[in-house]
Amino acid sequence: MSSLNIGVVQVASFMEPGDGAKTKDTNLQTIFSNIEKLVFMNPTVDMIVFPELFLNGYDSTIWDEMAEPIPNGPTIQALCNKAKEVQKWIVPGSLVERGNDGKLYNTTLLISPEGEIKLKYRKVFIPYPLEVSSPGNEFPVFEIPGVGKVGFVICADGHYPESIRNLVMKGAELIIKPTLQGEWIGGLRNHTPIAITRAVENQCYVISVNQAGPAGMGNTVAVDPEGRIIEELNIQESFTFIYVDFEEVRRVRETGAFGMFGFLKMLKEFKEDGCNVDECYVNDISQAPVYNNLTFPHPKMPSDIIRYDLKKPTNV
Repeated sequence: MSSLNIGVVQVASFMEPGDGAKTKDTNLQTIFSNIEKLVFMNPTVDMIVFPELFLNGYDSTIWDEMAEPIPNGPTIQALCNKAKEVQKWIVPGSLVERGNDGKLYNTTLLISPEGEIKLKYRKVFIPYPLEVSSPGNEFPVFEIPGVGKVGFVICADGHYPESIRNLVMKGAELIIKPTLQGEWIGGLRNHTPIAITRAVENQCYVISVNQAGPAGMGNTVAVDPEGRIIEELNIQESFTFIYVDFEEVRRVRETGAFGMFGFLKMLKEFKEDGCNVDECYVNDISQAPVYNNLTFPHPKMPSDIIRYDLKKPTNV
């Protein structure tokens, strides 16, 4: 079997102002209830995916008290136990991790049906000053035995071609993107076209699972290797099932998108023919002329952080 039946859950985080414990516990129970519901409705589901920061919510002022180490945090262990109980792959969106260095990371996990963490990814492109976490520095992939290779990006990562291209160069065929994107961040003309573009240019599946309103704009979307939308939700809380055929990725990469454009094969061929297609990377992008007129440094954490409320974007 080289396919996955993926259940995606578009929900909005519960928030108890100033109470991280209640916020996290309530959202954890929502994850559990949705897992049980999807497994009951569709016993053949293989994987269940949730949005970015669903457990912790968008109030970064209480992230510090909610952060847990991975894999030994109590919430992490509860999620692993749940995956083992239902015998499904679980992607609990992303959550606030307390690293061994004491820093906070926006991290997503792939938990196996045996309750084991098979992949951990820390968000790299942090949208300062909106988010109080530190960036990761790796783009790992995991091969589900007998199925295919999976990689993660988180929300803003998807705006950078390098994120998914790094994963694809390592063989990723499915990109899962837990997301917390509001209507005010470009709306549909931003969220959906980016997912389509990343799928087409990398000839892979892209699934962006967003929070529902009011914090997120919903519109969870799944795109196939030729850029076709195969599933899309509206703004409200809802769920759907997506069939991902890894053989379709392999077919498109071999024979070409739209029956003619083998983008990845062409990239390799042109490079081997002497075309300097990766000039911007070989010559060090930090020295590129485009940066000459940009102001640095970019505002970073934790100095003078602007506390951000997604419900009041005009405050920033």
